[in-house]
Amino acid sequence: MKVTLQPNGCALYAGREWQLISQPGQGMRVFVEKNRHSAFNQLKNKARSNYNALYLYSQLMSLNNRHGMLRSLVSRAKMQQMRLQLEGGSVNYNVVDGCVFIGEFGFSGGKNVSAGLFQVDLQSNRPTTKTVHTIATRHIAINGAFDDINAAATHLPRFIERGYKPETTQNTLKTTGYSIFYNNCGEGITSDMRQFVDTSSVGGGTQTANKLAQLIKLEAKKDKEVYWTLHEKGHAVFKQALHIALQDLSSMEKSRLSKHKVFYANPTMNLNLIDSYRKKAGMQLAPQPSLLNNTSLEQTWVTGNFVSESVISYRQLKEQGENGLRNVTAGNIASNALSRLGMLGIGSYAVPAMGVGVAGWAVAWGTLIASNLGRPNQKIMESGADFFNHLFNRISK
Repeated sequence: MKVTLQPNGCALYAGREWQLISQPGQGMRVFVEKNRHSAFNQLKNKARSNYNALYLYSQLMSLNNRHGMLRSLVSRAKMQQMRLQLEGGSVNYNVVDGCVFIGEFGFSGGKNVSAGLFQVDLQSNRPTTKTVHTIATRHIAINGAFDDINAAATHLPRFIERGYKPETTQNTLKTTGYSIFYNNCGEGITSDMRQFVDTSSVGGGTQTANKLAQLIKLEAKKDKEVYWTLHEKGHAVFKQALHIALQDLSSMEKSRLSKHKVFYANPTMNLNLIDSYRKKAGMQLAPQPSLLNNTSLEQTWVTGNFVSESVISYRQLKEQGENGLRNVTAGNIASNALSRLGMLGIGSYAVPAMGVGVAGWAVAWGTLIASNLGRPNQKIMESGADFFNHLFNRISK
């Protein structure tokens, strides 16, 4: 079908009139049908205070360049028909004569809970969650692999407590509640691939990270304290969200992020990488040191946190000073590092060495493998007792 451009910025296409919404001279022309232009303006105005609206608006505006289009699916029937799959929704559009014509766009309900912001109420026996559009609590957590949002909401308070005690405990959270940016990453290879995309910034990151980035941008406009707790694969989502958000924030907005604090819990990506973005954003580290399970192959060896945890701990010591109550001391850092070196020495992370019996090495290796079964990333394991309790519970089942 032929496209006829008009002097007033509109276009005639498919027998209908379309209104230009992109900036002239900046990439491809993007249009919405003229009778839907008011709905687009409403979305644009809502995007000033609603992160979901800002997320949808930013995705629509990204269609003026090939980067936005590369993330879209092409129809098998007609090459010009494309769909940009969003977190909880989609955008359908046609590309004709170097112009983009947006059809249906928005969020749709479904059986599965989409990634997004929820407020958690802990006052009943089971946590309850409700969808919200802004962070109304001091604490917010981003989860890693859990079965669903209810499981995440149940387990995350213990990680928040670990990062911000003694001021914050599971009991105080029952009174205040907390927020969760639900990361529906799941488990297995697909989950690992999602983490890789956000860790490496391939294709601009996952849609979950893009959605979170809009929330961070809106929070940067406010002058308030926000305490983040990152759990497992939630680290990668947060890292990529910061990477996206920092490109659009003004100096004033970045300065407001100095009231934000970040706690790392059971990271499955390199801590030094994510902390570089935390520093760029001007955010502080949480008062308690990072939580790292020294018996976890994924958390220590695969990620490089065998070394990076000590780097971040010394950085925290430099930024906050020594605090024996919070275990922020040179002695604690050295003790944690030596415990990992001790495990390396007995063969947990190494192949059999000269003078070390193969049978003994196999026992050490087998014990470590057993400790990595049974979803240890969902637990707080930072002492020998935690390690053996988890191991014995696995053997007894």
